[in-house]
Amino acid sequence: MKVLKLHPQMTVSLLQMQFQKLLSCNIAVYMRNSPANAFDTLEAAGFLEQIMIEFPIDETLSLREFEEELEDKFNFTLELCNKDHKPFTNKSMHLFQLISSLSDGIKNNPEYNTQLDITIDRLLNNNRQGPQQIAC
Repeated sequence: MKVLKLHPQMTVSLLQMQFQKLLSCNIAVYMRNSPANAFDTLEAAGFLEQIMIEFPIDETLSLREFEEELEDKFNFTLELCNKDHKPFTNKSMHLFQLISSLSDGIKNNPEYNTQLDITIDRLLNNNRQGPQQIAC
């Protein structure tokens, strides 16, 4: 089962990396009906949770159903896109139909997958430590 990890301090680019790994597609995240910057956080995009959420992906959903489910649960807007960042026109296509081998080998590249996991873990560990105090 594929699990999407969401955290308020996660950047849009890290979320995009997860989608490339999990579903072999890109996403566009929107803030107030405009495309979000890659360095914007999910919190800025509308993600209201204050902790990490692990969200299992139901691969039998259509693209439209999946996008709507994420919007309803997490209060931010995204659109699944092909590798050229163009939105899919067939929104009735199911998620399992998206999953295919990537031409650049990212999906099967263990170094890429490990780096993504390390980045997510580092984000979460830094957030758990709380605010750092500065010595004078």
